[in-house]
Amino acid sequence: MEKMTKSQIPTSFGVFSPTGHVVMAFENDAEARTARQTLIHAGISGDEITHFSAAEVLAHIESSRESENKLFQLGQEEEKVKRYTELAHQGCGFLVVYAPADKDSKRVMEIVKPLKPKFAEKYNRLTLEELA
Repeated sequence: MEKMTKSQIPTSFGVFSPTGHVVMAFENDAEARTARQTLIHAGISGDEITHFSAAEVLAHIESSRESENKLFQLGQEEEKVKRYTELAHQGCGFLVVYAPADKDSKRVMEIVKPLKPKFAEKYNRLTLEELA
């Protein structure tokens, strides 16, 4: 499991799949940046946190839709794409935080809980775990 970066977005069969990461959406980019700084001040390394603006999320989703690989449109993936699209259209800012162990994701959520993320889920090896 490697840390995600904007230039290396993990996929599985063409589907966004950042195993070992928590994906969170905040009301807007300013709140996502505040959450990022809060995580850093709490000891999470800045290179373990990737911030995406709503525009970046929408652009990534659109480029995925235009690709020849349409697997993202199946079942749960379609629902996830719809949810991310809706949040991005609302202007949400997104953070993807490397948190490979359960204790890591619990710590991340304890740190950001006061900031009231609109959405949070952990990508485990075979499952998605809704956190907020």
